[in-house]
Amino acid sequence: MDELDRGLITELAKDARQSSVELSRKLGVSETTIRRRIQHLEENGTITFTAILDPVKLGYSIIAIIALEVDLGSIDKISESLALCPNVRYVSLCTGNHDIFIGTWFHSSGELTQFVKDYLAKVPGIRKSETFVILDVKKDEVGWLRSLEQVNKDS
Repeated sequence: MDELDRGLITELAKDARQSSVELSRKLGVSETTIRRRIQHLEENGTITFTAILDPVKLGYSIIAIIALEVDLGSIDKISESLALCPNVRYVSLCTGNHDIFIGTWFHSSGELTQFVKDYLAKVPGIRKSETFVILDVKKDEVGWLRSLEQVNKDS
């Protein structure tokens, strides 16, 4: 990755909808070079383009992180099951006092309560949960954890 790729990534992170013409003007290279570089960055998995959802505008007023302590022999089965839940937007395995973190969206606190009492409490292998309701987000760099997916696949 060279300086042009880093500049291109910086610009795309600011606004991924910029045209190749705009990017070529800003970065001082041809439009063809920009298109070729973007294609290469996509093909090697350095960048991806996706729609970013706004949970509040979609009607979700409760955003919570739930930390789970689980029986380690069941961690894969539990995490795979959680990944299939429609309200679960993020699942990660971790070290420390908790084994799994999940990011969730709910329409109401009642819906969150129902998820914890009627779903999590009945999953075999979950020993303890701790719920953190998000009050405000000061920085949300989309995809900041994605690089770990590939690192863990390569390990």
